[in-house]
Amino acid sequence: MAKRKIGLSIIVLIVAATTMVSGTYAWFLVGGFAELFDLGFDVIEAGGGIEIQGSAAKAYVAEGGEASSTGWGAYLDRDCFNEGEIIAADGKYAPVSSADGSTFTKVGLEGGYFASLTPEMGKDYNELRIKIRSTTAEAVTARINVALTGNDNGHEAVNAARISVTYAGNTTIFAVAGDSTQAVTTSEIPAATVIDSNGNSIIDSEETQGVVSLSSQSVTELTASAADANKYEGTLELANVPGNTGSEEVIVRIWIEGNDTDCTGEKLSAKHLAASISFGSASEEETPAA
Repeated sequence: MAKRKIGLSIIVLIVAATTMVSGTYAWFLVGGFAELFDLGFDVIEAGGGIEIQGSAAKAYVAEGGEASSTGWGAYLDRDCFNEGEIIAADGKYAPVSSADGSTFTKVGLEGGYFASLTPEMGKDYNELRIKIRSTTAEAVTARINVALTGNDNGHEAVNAARISVTYAGNTTIFAVAGDSTQAVTTSEIPAATVIDSNGNSIIDSEETQGVVSLSSQSVTELTASAADANKYEGTLELANVPGNTGSEEVIVRIWIEGNDTDCTGEKLSAKHLAASISFGSASEEETPAA
């Protein structure tokens, strides 16, 4: 393992998905097996560190160790999260759309027309609720690092993927490309009304027929990793992480943006996608998400 500066506790989450064409609906033209690998940590002891807790009020002191008696620790496994937040190992990512990174819509394409579907957390997209706090009574400033990784055969799944981070009432959407996507915000689309006139599998502004609302999705661009040509990284400062008598919640959502021009079966078929999230000290040298 590369030598790292001493800093706050680090959590590393890896979510991998192999997408493939399936199903009747195609906005899509995409479904895909999603597999959540083991949640792993590099924990470095230091004064003024961070403790973390999953939504199920559980954490581990160390990887492979016993569950923390306090519910706070430095390592989270699948059982630290509530059921229904994380896509099952045998589940599927299904494209959904979000302009704000917290609320989602889902659309299908059948017979050339778009139709409304119902997005489901933990089935179509991942939502991870993590509480964080300082190990001391003093509030601290932390940092969250996020990364998206593709494979050597193409980055198309990465280009359509999104990670959003909600903290202290603010949400930031991370994506590989800095271009804004016109996300779908209408949850009910009348049957046989909105047609895919240009065959690109997304709802363009000229196809809304006055019944579909599109909103610009402003994203923070991930930058290419110097160490891995298939990896793109970003970081966000988390101010005023409470002392150990309180806590703050960080919500991380991971999805494939269905109204992205890269979200088509031709581009996403059999592509690999991994999303990584890590927390560290804002005062230390940046440690990329693994």
